Amino acid sequence: MNGRIPRIPIFRGGRALVVRSLGLALLGVVLLVVGAFVDRERVFHAYLAAYAYAVTTVIGALIFLMTCHAMGATWPVAVRRLLEAILSALPLLAVLFLPLLLGMDSLYGDWLHPESIHDEHARGLVLHKTPYLNLPFFLVRTVIYFAIWLAVSALLRGGSLRGDSSPALAGGGRLRALSVGGLPLVGLALSFASFDWLMSLAPLWVSTMFPVYVFAGGFVAAIALLTGLTFTTERAGLLPGISASHYYALGRLLLAFTIFWAYAAFFQFMLIWLADKPEEAEFYLRRYHGPWGTATLILVLARFVIPFLILLNYGIKRRPAWLSAVAAWVLVAHYLDMHWLVVPEASGHRAPYHWLDLAALLAVVGPCVALAALRQRGKPLVPVNDPALPAALKYESV
Repeated sequence: MNGRIPRIPIFRGGRALVVRSLGLALLGVVLLVVGAFVDRERVFHAYLAAYAYAVTTVIGALIFLMTCHAMGATWPVAVRRLLEAILSALPLLAVLFLPLLLGMDSLYGDWLHPESIHDEHARGLVLHKTPYLNLPFFLVRTVIYFAIWLAVSALLRGGSLRGDSSPALAGGGRLRALSVGGLPLVGLALSFASFDWLMSLAPLWVSTMFPVYVFAGGFVAAIALLTGLTFTTERAGLLPGISASHYYALGRLLLAFTIFWAYAAFFQFMLIWLADKPEEAEFYLRRYHGPWGTATLILVLARFVIPFLILLNYGIKRRPAWLSAVAAWVLVAHYLDMHWLVVPEASGHRAPYHWLDLAALLAVVGPCVALAALRQRGKPLVPVNDPALPAALKYESV
């Protein structure tokens, strides 16, 4: 590739995508309303699973973007605007948290009403956590998490877009400083959000590996989403200059963080198995017996074994269509993972999967896709004045 930057088209489409996404979202909302009369508790567990899926993927994209800025990495500049487009959905995700407030009793009834716990020992353990696990403090922490994520993402995306209109503003110094300083805050916010929104579904359960597990899943899902977006936009002629080397770089990351997720999952299980404490083992026992045992096996195969074996192949990581198919698989597996964390905590003996799960996915993901497409319209899909862009487009890897 020569030193000239190819002509950068402006993204002016997306109208059909917006209409379809909003239509599917409306269908999802209607189905959830109907489902509330059938199984209210399952509705909120399905919604939380879909919400956790979307949030962890978007925050994974934020962490990946900040890591690239902090490292001064060159090749990700070619696909950086796609990461910023993913972040466009974050303000809506803050709003979509509100429906969960209607289901607090269904989701977090054990720590909201510890007096209803019949077992005296268990009730005492939950009461011991009430200085942290109480509704006012829970809401305050949630506001803090979103304040951090929204502020950092807005500054990163806004700074990048300003560089499109003025080369003098396109340098990465400020974005790098913000990323270096903000990464610990963003990471801590994700860690505590995982405690609050997911782990507290079973308030007796404790795992110090849990935030790492949640981060690893969201991070690899973000890379998978970036891979899929790179393929679709490049094929549409909106992302010129992308080569097999860029796909190979994304494929290496997919493989590496698939392994990292498996590492976190295995060591979390191993430590709890070795400790053999009833209140900790209960988490896995719920997911081992009955139909959830099959769901757990499916998760292990879909989340690790299958993508790991496929991504070991050198050629697949350099073939955009094949790699994007693997990325789509990883995104589905990430949803199965979030579903596996949330839905087994619903009371009663229910089938692992339900039509309400699809309804919740449509209701959450649909409007996020629509908003991201709308906010990207009229903007190029690469940072046109970034001084690292020529080197990013010439990136080669063997």
